[in-house]
Amino acid sequence: MRKLEIDGIRVIVFDDTKSMIAEAVSYLYDVLRTDPESVIGLATGDTFIPFYSMIAETFRKARVSFKDVTTFNLDEYVGLPEDSPHSYHTYMEQNLFSKVDINRKNAHLPDGSAPDPEEAASEYEKLIREAGGIDLQFLGLGRNGHIGFNEPGTSFDSLTHVTELSEGTVLANAHLFGSPEDVPHRAITMGIRTILDARRVVLLAFGENKSVAIRDTFTRGITESVPASSLKLHRRATFLLDSAAAKFIT
Repeated sequence: MRKLEIDGIRVIVFDDTKSMIAEAVSYLYDVLRTDPESVIGLATGDTFIPFYSMIAETFRKARVSFKDVTTFNLDEYVGLPEDSPHSYHTYMEQNLFSKVDINRKNAHLPDGSAPDPEEAASEYEKLIREAGGIDLQFLGLGRNGHIGFNEPGTSFDSLTHVTELSEGTVLANAHLFGSPEDVPHRAITMGIRTILDARRVVLLAFGENKSVAIRDTFTRGITESVPASSLKLHRRATFLLDSAAAKFIT
């Protein structure tokens, strides 16, 4: 394990993915032990499947509970019903919510099937504010440097909004849907300002396919062309990486 600080971001590089995931889980448990009523921001995607699996296996032994926790997921596809096998509602139910003692009424995701997605996005932002903001926000990283579904070019002042997904993001998610044609092209996502307003942010990335995005985050300044570079503006941002993802910065 190597600890670095780059542009104000704490970076921890692990030799193996399991150790990286264990560190992320320990961050969560520390927050829940300090405040059992914490507000936690959650993410989806392949990166977080082992994260949620480890939580399901260890939370009782770790003596933490989710019954008083409030969660907000980063994003959801527009046009998918909650019970779609491809929705993030289904992903969260299968990977985490059904495995822990969370109160479902406190587990929030954007309403991608709402008749007016823009209004649903505004309501979601309002709900986050009414909860007092997010104490700990977990993030993955897209190959083009996106966080949430904030694609390159997204304003750093953006709040929760409806976004058009880039061709690269659609292709990256095609394996989950069967073909690119089946992937929704819009999503509701927390904005970059919403993410930066979290009191603490932890980004997870592993694998060589994330190495260019990590390199660009740290070598191209603070620029809207690399959304993850916005995290340099946060006072308490941590990147947990494996050695493959960090190969260009170590």
